[in-house]
Amino acid sequence: MNLEEELRGALDVSAPPPTTTLDVVLKRGRRRVLAQRAGAVLGVVAVVAGIGIGATTLNHAAPDPTPADRPDYGPATVEHTAEHTAAWPRVATAPRIPYETWSPAASAPPPPGRAAVDIPLCLIKPTDRPAKTDVGAVAFNPEAVDKWLEDARKVLPEVTVGAATPNATSTSYEADVSDSRGTGSIRITVGRFTGTPLAAANDALWETGDCEPARRLESDGSIAQLHGVRPYEPFQSLVQVLRVYRVDTSLIQVELRNFGSPDYLADDPQNPGASRRTGAGRPTLPLSEEQFSRLGPVFAE
Repeated sequence: MNLEEELRGALDVSAPPPTTTLDVVLKRGRRRVLAQRAGAVLGVVAVVAGIGIGATTLNHAAPDPTPADRPDYGPATVEHTAEHTAAWPRVATAPRIPYETWSPAASAPPPPGRAAVDIPLCLIKPTDRPAKTDVGAVAFNPEAVDKWLEDARKVLPEVTVGAATPNATSTSYEADVSDSRGTGSIRITVGRFTGTPLAAANDALWETGDCEPARRLESDGSIAQLHGVRPYEPFQSLVQVLRVYRVDTSLIQVELRNFGSPDYLADDPQNPGASRRTGAGRPTLPLSEEQFSRLGPVFAE
């Protein structure tokens, strides 16, 4: 083998890559720039989406800025309610935080077979208005009560509303309300307030110990305010309050109760001439919230 053949064998390797021209360099550069721009746009979109999701989450998690025990006097909010719930809107203010949940005392438990109610409890906040007469301190005539009950029977044909029974001073009247589940009652008392019906209703918003804002209806300038159900001793008694602040500055309070005249001992041996509560009443109130709300316009007129 001569020198020429040896050199030729030593150089027998793969051919070098083709020459890179200027056109190839420019094409590669353009593709790289487009890829970088697309990546940058996708990155911005991802960041913006992340900020939007974070802001939405924070907005839902943030607490209501309205103080919990002071109404903001804004328009009431309308809720889509169940069949037996009043359609009146709630006052537009934040609910309050319960301090505990109702638990019956061992000395006056519910009757056997009746489950304990699960109702949150909030503190009673008395009114701040100095010039007012408490409900139950104003005497009123039986003719007015008879007219109210007559109208109540018209708007509540599915239940039986009994005759009114006054107390000794005619400052309260009670009437049984019955259906197939038993007998409850309503108790009517009257008071006075100063100022406008709206101001008085706002001031007394938490006076019955509600945790949720009361439901409210305005009728020809009068304000009907429906509060929540609250349990009491003994026997896990249930009471719901409807207050009507009328344009004539009279305040009418209607208490719906799950007990009635069959649950009282008419002549208490320990206190002659006075009645004493002895029966546990019915397990539920005699009217649903929707039925009870029908009495608002009756007492507002």
